[in-house]
Amino acid sequence: MRSPVRHGRRAGALAATLLLTAMVIAGCGSPATVSGPTHRVDNGTITYAHYQEPPCLWGGWVQQAYLARQVFDSLVSYDHGAIKPWLATSWQVSPDREAVTFSLRHDVRFTDGTPFDANSVVANVHYWLKNLGWVSYAFLTGAQAVDDYTVTLRLSEPNPEIFNELANGHFGIQSPKALTEHTAAQNCTAPVGTGPWIVQQWKHGQEIDFVRNDAYNSAPANALHQGPAYEKRLVWKFVPDATTRWGSLLTGQADAVYDIPPTQWRTANRDYHVLNFVATGRPQSLTFNTAQGPFTDPRIRQAFVHAIDRTRIAAAVFKGSVPFESNGSLSESTPDYLNVDSSLPYDPAAANKLLDDAGWTQRDKDGYRMKNGQVLRARLPYGLGSIITPDGSTVVQIIQDEVRQVGIELQLIPLTQTQQFGGAYSQPDQEEISFGYWVWPSPSILYITYKAGKPNAPNGNNTAFFDDPRIEAQILDAQRDPDPAERARKYDALQNWFQNQAVAVGLYDYTYNLTVGHNLRGVWQDSGNGLPVFSDAYLVEPS
Repeated sequence: MRSPVRHGRRAGALAATLLLTAMVIAGCGSPATVSGPTHRVDNGTITYAHYQEPPCLWGGWVQQAYLARQVFDSLVSYDHGAIKPWLATSWQVSPDREAVTFSLRHDVRFTDGTPFDANSVVANVHYWLKNLGWVSYAFLTGAQAVDDYTVTLRLSEPNPEIFNELANGHFGIQSPKALTEHTAAQNCTAPVGTGPWIVQQWKHGQEIDFVRNDAYNSAPANALHQGPAYEKRLVWKFVPDATTRWGSLLTGQADAVYDIPPTQWRTANRDYHVLNFVATGRPQSLTFNTAQGPFTDPRIRQAFVHAIDRTRIAAAVFKGSVPFESNGSLSESTPDYLNVDSSLPYDPAAANKLLDDAGWTQRDKDGYRMKNGQVLRARLPYGLGSIITPDGSTVVQIIQDEVRQVGIELQLIPLTQTQQFGGAYSQPDQEEISFGYWVWPSPSILYITYKAGKPNAPNGNNTAFFDDPRIEAQILDAQRDPDPAERARKYDALQNWFQNQAVAVGLYDYTYNLTVGHNLRGVWQDSGNGLPVFSDAYLVEPS
């Protein structure tokens, strides 16, 4: 079947369309539309414009999970609270809830020809335990093949969300042959899975070119169709600038795009199909250093939060594209989430009183508060372009101005992706506040982000440097509770405690927004991580 003519115009880089983009945005052009009767166009090329380019296709960052979802299948799929079969057809939890036994499909092969079986799963679990630094927070300790197509996963703790976690892209199943025989570089840029797409080429700084897996037969039960993808190719472009991404959709250079400028949010919802997903785990939050510095005093943490108009900031910067979230521990899409939006409201008078009561009553020549000759100063390093978008950078600049009004000096330190993931400014004596999100489909995110580290095993996820054995024991107690209602009650109490103590407070949700062009149908997001699924998508053109 013939391909749409417009797909033959994509040899040039997206940057070359900037002039045309500017004309369209200014009103000198209009979005390409497909109206009236249409028919599906198979064997074409879907072009998608994303934001961030990760160092490897697979790994522990959510940006890698987006890519991994295209190449790998998982044992199960998470579908709006229900667990659906994928590579596993059924499963059984042991009476002590510390083992899960999966029955596997018999008819699946990796794209290198290796058969998928129980030993494949065992090899992957060992690989995760070795290479995913946070895998222990799924309480996964190992796996054992019962027979060729039955495998048991072992847990150190009961984990009601183990299925949600296994469904996300980080736990996609890779070819055991590739893991052992390919180099680390090959498994970084072109890993081998059973999924709908195969990496053909990674042009660093530009795009990843995927080609269809023509033998694909293992879509999850909640997919829109079974069998190979409708289209032959998927071009995943890396386009850091939101205006350029939006312009590429308007000019027909992309069929779907990642986050668009907030100023275009209303237009996108009016004129296009928009998918919006609030990530599970922890939202974009301010986390205060509770180990040393001024924020060891909860009054200073609370004063800082009262000094910023978080609701107004989120509305002004994101214009409806990203919701405000006050809860600094769990996002609204996470199981057992508690809405605490009314806590610690904007109240400069309360902020000033708290600071006065804490003894920060002197002022320097610039108006910043002082105590015992020390300025009330806080450093906030943040990963600009990796963890924090340019719009997020605007948020912290507004915060910097607002806390100045109550006498707090906030020093903003933007970090490159290399610095961010290299651990720059991550020690207790290097930062007073951290800013970021953590994607995880379980309330056990509290254990991930608040578990105390040890001198020989620091917990880099605990950016509050929080260390309270009593609270940590309560988190584990909630995790272990077999009664869903009692478990929820315990997590509610914990969320209230962390919020009232202002250990971490939310600013806005981490969202995954996808705007889809008029000529593309069938794109969807999984409900665990919001990962985009293009294997059910198809192009259309006028009949």
